[in-house]
Amino acid sequence: MEAQTYHRRQIRKWSHHHGGRFLEIDKYAVQSGLALINPDLKILVGGVSLALCLLSEKGITAAVVALCMTYLTLEKGKMKWREYVHFLLIPCSFIMLGGIVLLVDLLSTPLGFLNISMGRWYLSITWENLWYAGLVSLRALAGITCLYMISFSTPLYEIIGVLRRAHIPGIIIELMYLIYRFIFILLDVYENMKISAMARMGYCNIKRSYASFFGICTNLLPVAFSKASKSFDCMEARGYDGELKFLERKKPVTRKQTVAAAGYLAAAVVILLVERRFL
Repeated sequence: MEAQTYHRRQIRKWSHHHGGRFLEIDKYAVQSGLALINPDLKILVGGVSLALCLLSEKGITAAVVALCMTYLTLEKGKMKWREYVHFLLIPCSFIMLGGIVLLVDLLSTPLGFLNISMGRWYLSITWENLWYAGLVSLRALAGITCLYMISFSTPLYEIIGVLRRAHIPGIIIELMYLIYRFIFILLDVYENMKISAMARMGYCNIKRSYASFFGICTNLLPVAFSKASKSFDCMEARGYDGELKFLERKKPVTRKQTVAAAGYLAAAVVILLVERRFL
């Protein structure tokens, strides 16, 4: 009984933390407090902010942009900070791995403040590498906050509309949409198989865990391709003729929104110029 109770808790935990959060990005975008703002304006602000993060040499502009984008997503977008942190932890793991690679040098002489001997070579950490790794990680994290501001406030069909108005080739837009949807199909199939395996005690020990994992991997692609094929059949049944069409609601840009966006971008550009010239 205790084992069954434990597995029920694990199933509920898995379903909540993965299926209930990661697969509902569009839900967050539709329910966002920024959902009624013109998507062209949001993507313009997010794209320019991302460029400013990449141009930041000392990290000051990147830090300011990250705070502003986080404020927009949490306060104006009405997103819970626990959910936001949950999503933010996913790319942070990759940022940390990249930062470790930039942090450590393999040298023949111990030149860093921390040196680990490996025979004739040393794994050294210098102050320059520490600064550079921190700067790159900060810029990457700030860039992610810009993309999250767009993702959690703009549904995919509106992003596609913006790209179409920007005269991006239609084949690229359609591939982007279909790949995006297929990724979610893969994740949905994997989660259902995972929950089914957990319900059948498939993870009660290491041996059965490996067997369940490889069994899921074996069946994942065939089932996912089958679901993708059915999705395409549904698209054709609804009149798909080679061009994706979405019904978009008109969202005019107000004077208040224009002034706020222009003021923010002007302040960010000034901070960047001061950072690059005087600091």
